[in-house]
Amino acid sequence: MPSPFCATRSIATWLCWASAILTNSVRITSLQLSSMRRGNRFQNSLNRRQMMNFHAYRRNLFAAAIAANLLAHPLVGWAQHADYPNRPVRVIVPFVPGGNADSSARIFAEAYGKQLGQSFIVENKGGAGGMIGATQMVRAAPDGYTIMIGTTAPIVASWQLAAKAASYSLNDMKPVALLTQVPGVIVTKADSPLKSYADLVAYAKAHPGTLKFGQPGNGTAGHVNILQMQKALSQQFIIAAYKGAGPAVQDLLGGQLDAVATDLPSALQLIKAGQLRALSVVFPQRVASLPDVPTMAELKQPEVDIAPFTATMAPRDVPPAVVARLVGASNAALDDPTVRKRIEDIGGVPARMSEADFGKFLDRQVETYRALIASGLLTAE
Repeated sequence: MPSPFCATRSIATWLCWASAILTNSVRITSLQLSSMRRGNRFQNSLNRRQMMNFHAYRRNLFAAAIAANLLAHPLVGWAQHADYPNRPVRVIVPFVPGGNADSSARIFAEAYGKQLGQSFIVENKGGAGGMIGATQMVRAAPDGYTIMIGTTAPIVASWQLAAKAASYSLNDMKPVALLTQVPGVIVTKADSPLKSYADLVAYAKAHPGTLKFGQPGNGTAGHVNILQMQKALSQQFIIAAYKGAGPAVQDLLGGQLDAVATDLPSALQLIKAGQLRALSVVFPQRVASLPDVPTMAELKQPEVDIAPFTATMAPRDVPPAVVARLVGASNAALDDPTVRKRIEDIGGVPARMSEADFGKFLDRQVETYRALIASGLLTAE
């Protein structure tokens, strides 16, 4: 298959040739007009027929030239961006340093640098549920030199929860690549009488409105999971919101809560240490670190399905050639055993989807939040 450069050059040559023919056709037409003025009636009639045919030929040729020009433009775009990136790339992480999202972003920024031979420089822009960093990204020039490695909150949740304050939506972003998903987990204290998810359901039904559930923050995946459980079970829980998983887990250990819904990395070490018991994981399949813990789908509640994710996003109008380069680098990173192990070590699961599937995945997440907000179950703080 010829390269975009060769194809562009060939079409450009053809356009020059077509232009020359069009120019010459004007000269020929001028000569024919002169002939018509000088010739007899028969000759004039013949010339008129010739001119009509020639005008049709010119129109067809002109249309073909326009079509070729339109075809050339995408190829020219590919040629212009084939050397991307040729300078350092700014990677916005819409959270403060040190958390799981920041760690994942730095792993992939480093991998991008190795794959594409250029520096990918992380800038932490935390605040407002990730909206500060996301806003800076969508307002950047759509040239691929400012991207975001973000999570569920800024990509699908925060701008819906704070619709009046948000200055962007998912439509202002170009989804580039899904990178990781983070399983959610429902946990109780190790010595709790609720030793299985079935026990939790039975208790909730036997004592309506009394089960105390902790969640790590308004609009987080853990919060949404609890709301999804309430709907699936037709039950109401006492939901306590915390500023992070840490305080929620501490209150669970202290006996102030019956259960907590959070991300797996925030609870895994305490589960391994025997202080917490995992009742279920919120993920499409069982996770390697907790092979004996069933998924919500196995427990006949597949609608409890929101799990945190990490993805690379860019401004909406970024060139397709730039997206292709970033997708290639993302796939190469996800195939790298070292990268995969580093992600798994912090509780993530390397993830990959086609562009079409990733778009559908985001649309489903957006719709889940939209429905919860519309029903009044999920509101801005």
